[in-house]
Amino acid sequence: MAKTALRKSAEYEQYFQDLGNRPDKIFDTMKDVFMFATTLGFRKKKRVPIHKSGGEDISLRFFKDDDENIFNIIALTDTGEMSVLLPDDEYREKKYKIIEEYANGGISIMVDEFCKPIVDEGSFRRFVETFEDASGNQQKSTLEDILARAIESI
Repeated sequence: MAKTALRKSAEYEQYFQDLGNRPDKIFDTMKDVFMFATTLGFRKKKRVPIHKSGGEDISLRFFKDDDENIFNIIALTDTGEMSVLLPDDEYREKKYKIIEEYANGGISIMVDEFCKPIVDEGSFRRFVETFEDASGNQQKSTLEDILARAIESI
């Protein structure tokens, strides 16, 4: 059966909620939290298996073509196997397992850096500012600019 959603770890479910599903959230959506966690986990080479799923899975329908392209690049880089890009259920399952594990590793970094004891936007800004953009320019103004440049540098 084809995979229709991506899992989150029960261990970090509360942080996903705090970051993407509260009135004072930092991210627009849970999908955005997942994407940031995935790219961060990949950038930091932190891939952590999910032992127990938590909360509602994130439906693949929320992920756009650009997100899928990022997933493909990560899976291909991780495995070195072109087969991971094939549309067969077996290969898609392998690709999405890799993505879930990088997201789990990334969210663990996020929790350690700016979510304990509570989610702190100031700590988040300082964390993201540690990533330089490709030009080395560290002039960042809005949270949106900071996120965009951090993702570009990953």
